[in-house]
Amino acid sequence: MKQPLKGPHHFTGITRDVTANVDFWCRIMGLRFVKNTLNFETTFRYHTYFGDEEGNPGSVVTFLEFKEAKPGVPGDGDIQRLVLRVASYDSLEYWMDRLIAAQTHSEMLRLDPTQPQSLVFHDPEHHEVELMVSDATDAPLVAGAEDIPAEHRILGIEGARSFTTLEEQLPFAQHLGFRQDGTRLVLDGERSGRWYFSEPPGLPSGDGRVGVWHHIAYDAGDGAEVQRARDEANEGVRPWTRIFDHYFFDSCYSMSPGGRMEICTTGPGFQLDERLEDLGDRLCLSPRVEPLRAKLEAELTPIVNPRPRSKKKGAKKPEPAADGVPAAV
Repeated sequence: MKQPLKGPHHFTGITRDVTANVDFWCRIMGLRFVKNTLNFETTFRYHTYFGDEEGNPGSVVTFLEFKEAKPGVPGDGDIQRLVLRVASYDSLEYWMDRLIAAQTHSEMLRLDPTQPQSLVFHDPEHHEVELMVSDATDAPLVAGAEDIPAEHRILGIEGARSFTTLEEQLPFAQHLGFRQDGTRLVLDGERSGRWYFSEPPGLPSGDGRVGVWHHIAYDAGDGAEVQRARDEANEGVRPWTRIFDHYFFDSCYSMSPGGRMEICTTGPGFQLDERLEDLGDRLCLSPRVEPLRAKLEAELTPIVNPRPRSKKKGAKKPEPAADGVPAAV
């Protein structure tokens, strides 16, 4: 691809219970609540974002709120799982115990020596998640969480696992710069991205239902770079939408044989309208929707950030490390 993709940017599902969504992904999974905002195709639905300390591309998991959406399961051609990275098999053991304590079923995948060791579970709304001991050499994208040992924290997005075949996905993905690596596809960008595959279950697509992942996004740089990437991608086997302004990034979409994919700008990012220490603490609105603030704040379900940085009552100031930089909390 002449305008290469840089790597995974974010991964998106659908929620109809935003308070349970925030509690699980922030408090249980230990990710930072990096943006409390609205779905940019509407003016009254939440869009929640979780990630590492700064909400860096490659760390972000997001959810679109649709209270009326019906529960579903992924079918043929859908994204089956979000795949996140952890450092070791010991981390899988830690997460199995943590999920048990949170009343969450999980299953260890460790007996096939030809496959990565993984732990599979569902979030409270039945989105399937895989924690994988990855062979990626990317820099970790970590959120500070004082109740989770540093060596076991989530390290960022590995990629997607879809209910399709590698052979079906290959022409679409190769046009975007992915290469085949055994039974998976790999993008060698600034951050590596992988696509894994499971045998289709013979079920109709559950796209748009709660419990079915909506899309995976890859970033391509600034606005001009994304326009070039979109135009080149549109010359491939599947059409792409125009580019839309989503305030924190701009993006376009396509339906691949293995689920919806997005190409987006790297930024401007979540600190566009908030300081780092305030991320997730208040409802952030785009300038277009700001006139609705009073109405929205009166009508929307209140969200409380389970891991606030700037409002920890009685929290101790982090001790400086040897290099003078405060340790993450």
